[in-house]
Amino acid sequence: MSTPDDDLITLARSGHRPAFEMLVHRTSRLVWAHLILRTRDRALAEDLVQETYLRAWRSITSLNDSQTFRAWLLKVADNVRLDALKHASRRKRGAPARRIDENADPASSRPSPSEQAEQNDLQNRAIEAMGELPEQYQQALALRYLGGADYDEISRQLALTNGSLRGLLHRGLELLREKLKTDE
Repeated sequence: MSTPDDDLITLARSGHRPAFEMLVHRTSRLVWAHLILRTRDRALAEDLVQETYLRAWRSITSLNDSQTFRAWLLKVADNVRLDALKHASRRKRGAPARRIDENADPASSRPSPSEQAEQNDLQNRAIEAMGELPEQYQQALALRYLGGADYDEISRQLALTNGSLRGLLHRGLELLREKLKTDE
């Protein structure tokens, strides 16, 4: 039987690392989906997720009983993202942007560079369009289609019933399709 979030939060606030690690495990996809929708950059979102949890661990005692852990954590993630933007804007304009070389390890099963570019372009357009949808659809779609979360996990993350989640995903997907059609 799993431990309820409230019990884990109480333990984490008292400095219990394993309890915080369990909270990280339960919320990491939510935080990643939240950040990728705001940054539209996978590598940056992954870095910001790590920084979010470091900052959350250091300030877990500031979480008060009137806040839900997930809402507080997403606020920490937003603050981390804003701090990263401020830091990036202070760097020289001529500095090259950090990118991951996706072709560093060539493998025969990989798509050709043109296919990879087309795939990346389509994914970037989808993330961009997803970020323009109403907030209620963004996280559910990002968790399902970008983060690969199953229905049970998304239901737990967003505190939705299975039926509500399915309806939300269906309507969100329809809106996303319409948005992508009009953008073409």
